[in-house]
Amino acid sequence: MNCARQRIYHTAVPKIFAQFFLVLMACLPSMVLAVANAAAADSEQSLFPFVISYDAPENATNVSALLERPAGKNGFVRAEDGRLVTNAGPIRFWATNLCFDACFPSHEEADRLAARLARFGINCVRMHHMDSRSIWGKSPNKLTIDPEQLERLDYVISRLKQEGIYTNINLHVSRWLDEKEGFPAQQQRPKYDKGLGNFEPRMIEAQKQYARDLLTHVNPYTKTRYADEPAVAFVEISNEDALFTVWNGGDLDSLPDPYATTYRDLWNAWLQKKYGSTDKLRAAWKAGEKPLGAEMLANGDFFEGTARWSMERDGETKVDWLVTPGGPEGRPALRIEVLQKGSVAWHPQIHQAGLELKKDSPYTLAFFARSDKKRQLNLNAMMAHEPWQRLGFSSSVEIGPEWKMCRFTFVAEQDDSNARITFSNLDPGTYELAGVSLRPGGIVGLQAGERLEDRTVPVLRRGELNLTRPARRDFVDFLWETERDYWHGMYRFLKDDLGVRCLVSGTQLSYSPVTIQAALDYIDAHSYWEHPRFPGRPWDPNNWFVRNIALVNSPGGTLASLAVRRVAGMAYTVSEYNHPAPNAYAAEAFPMIAAFGGFQAWDGVFSFTWSHNTDFEPRRIPGFFDIKSDTGKLAHTPAAAALFLRGDVARAEQTVAVPVSADDERRTLHETLTARQLTAKDFGLDPRVALQHAIGMKLVEDTDGRISAPPVADDAESFVSDTGQLRWDVSEDGAGYFIADTPRTKLFTGFIRGRTFTLGDAIEIKVGPSRLDWATISLTAMDADRLTEPGRILVAATGWIQNRQMQVESLGDDRITVGTRWGSEPILCEGITAEVMLPIAPGRVRFYPLDESGNRRAAIGCETRDGRTVLSLEPRHRTVWYEAEIR
Repeated sequence: MNCARQRIYHTAVPKIFAQFFLVLMACLPSMVLAVANAAAADSEQSLFPFVISYDAPENATNVSALLERPAGKNGFVRAEDGRLVTNAGPIRFWATNLCFDACFPSHEEADRLAARLARFGINCVRMHHMDSRSIWGKSPNKLTIDPEQLERLDYVISRLKQEGIYTNINLHVSRWLDEKEGFPAQQQRPKYDKGLGNFEPRMIEAQKQYARDLLTHVNPYTKTRYADEPAVAFVEISNEDALFTVWNGGDLDSLPDPYATTYRDLWNAWLQKKYGSTDKLRAAWKAGEKPLGAEMLANGDFFEGTARWSMERDGETKVDWLVTPGGPEGRPALRIEVLQKGSVAWHPQIHQAGLELKKDSPYTLAFFARSDKKRQLNLNAMMAHEPWQRLGFSSSVEIGPEWKMCRFTFVAEQDDSNARITFSNLDPGTYELAGVSLRPGGIVGLQAGERLEDRTVPVLRRGELNLTRPARRDFVDFLWETERDYWHGMYRFLKDDLGVRCLVSGTQLSYSPVTIQAALDYIDAHSYWEHPRFPGRPWDPNNWFVRNIALVNSPGGTLASLAVRRVAGMAYTVSEYNHPAPNAYAAEAFPMIAAFGGFQAWDGVFSFTWSHNTDFEPRRIPGFFDIKSDTGKLAHTPAAAALFLRGDVARAEQTVAVPVSADDERRTLHETLTARQLTAKDFGLDPRVALQHAIGMKLVEDTDGRISAPPVADDAESFVSDTGQLRWDVSEDGAGYFIADTPRTKLFTGFIRGRTFTLGDAIEIKVGPSRLDWATISLTAMDADRLTEPGRILVAATGWIQNRQMQVESLGDDRITVGTRWGSEPILCEGITAEVMLPIAPGRVRFYPLDESGNRRAAIGCETRDGRTVLSLEPRHRTVWYEAEIR
């Protein structure tokens, strides 16, 4: 069946096809999505509207009692012995984000928002992207906070405090200074000045001034400076920002002046301090010139047409290529006319493979190029085989209508007998190449005329690693020390100059080196399961996709990848996490991370995001990330709050920590040039160990006597936590499931396959057929210590969730998109058929379907079977949650 490009509709599945679909689902989940929808494109009648209310009723769906009121009443949040605590003891944060204008609601909106967040057990809000535009309001530039906007922020923070909700203040996120603030050439600088703001002195001063203006401001509603406010739990210096990461992306390769001069001067001053003279530097780098060797490319002059060259494309790519006369110096030219890009950014791509590169050897790539208009051409030396890694060269060159001679010398990072040179980033338009040459040799290290005394030694461009290994090590050390000075300097400014009393972090791990961030108050990280991808222009609303797959089938997925970034002995938060819409399995996201994070003893989990704007009460899912109206995610949030915030999941009994020294970190950086490979996984720990024990990295002075990690079989199919409360099973191909089994909360999420799931206290869950043979079901004791004791139980059951008339397009290989066709209100839900068997004598249980506010509808009868009570969940009740009352 060809489903490469077909439009499908979220609609009902006729019962006559149910068994047919179950068989298909076992082997073809992405095709099932297309078939299931196309088979019933004429009807949504089996779905029902269900938009969780925007009030905060006092019923079984309200878990606000878990919050301490007001926030901060027990003193400042601080880190002790690797945990967050207040004067009352340990504290965790089940949290969310507000972005852009959402941080500045009206007073009425703030009142309703604070109450609603508390209803779902949210006890911290991260104020994110305030500095993009919102906080500046009517000010003429991005240096002066608008008093009206500040008043709105003051009020919402005060209302959050009264509801028991702490605040996480982000300083630099997306302010991008321009000419109005005295910073020219904005579009030629890294986006939001990330990386650049780690060393540019005037930018650092602007960051400090903003922090001073905001954090020393007295909130008129709380009568307290933000620096002295115990309800402010965290201050984050700069989101997803690090010199290492920005340099690694090549975003500092073409800095304009005056920034390029500042950057080069810093590098030369660092070298001057270390070596003192150009002669000593030259000797240390072993710099010199190796004569150019024989030509390595075949038909680089295109005299044989396109022979030996390959055009890589996919089903979406439309491209013509041919050799024509009229190239520079009378040469033939390869003319490429791109009519349509492929579904991924690197299609189309011109390359030649079969090249042999030697580690630490220099190579010189030269060619002529031009295009119909000003364009960026990407270049790589990379493996022509799995895992398709780069081999020491990744660069770009700006070309235009005139022929341009381009030359690059790079040093291969490893041996490879089947490498390739590639030309990519070919947007629709016309490109020409001529005289392409790759030869061993070239000038490496210092070029003629480069001297420390003149400060003319250039910085290392990520795309041109034309330095010897000693020179590359020096540049890594320069980046590390420059980053350290920035983060530690900003930290000391906040703590010493401004007197900030709350916890302060720098940025997220995997962006910045571990040992740098570990010197601040706590560690933070971000992750997304199947984040939207944009094959063409970033954040193009018409050209994107997500992979429609379930995390339950990937035990080594995002949760394990977060666990390997933990630093043992330090507090740890995940300040952004989500399974973005329209992933059909997204309801698994928050109960899974709540259970897993509780087991790992993490200190905070923040959903991304509650809202990007002040439309806080929509009746449809508005986009990828906003969860404010997502019924599938919100229905299980009380259970997630119980698992994580209430502490229903027990902490791991054993912690496996991999020792990591500063020398280990530096050696890894010297080899990989990236902070992303500074995790427990990269230091030898199988991430799947996190499904059995708590894990992390232990920072030590040296790693003699390295602790060996417990082995995990390559073909392991079932993982049970050392507490016995968590089970992750992938024993049936494509039909994984995850169970949290605690005395007060039970969770099942995953594929059904006709199985019955037995949990502790002799509770059984049996789920009937559903659209995707998949469901998420949670049971939470609201009052009692066990689900079998007198009290209320909140039962939530979700499957397929969609907006009305939401149109999904299958792109093949599990890739789906809706483009801009998100549909209209209201949200429509699938009714889950299930039986929950409780070991409770007949007559002791009353069972109610709940309405959108969580209030009881008319009671429904409970079947008794073998002396036990059966709670029957049925689509006819048109609800996603129920309440069982045990007497």
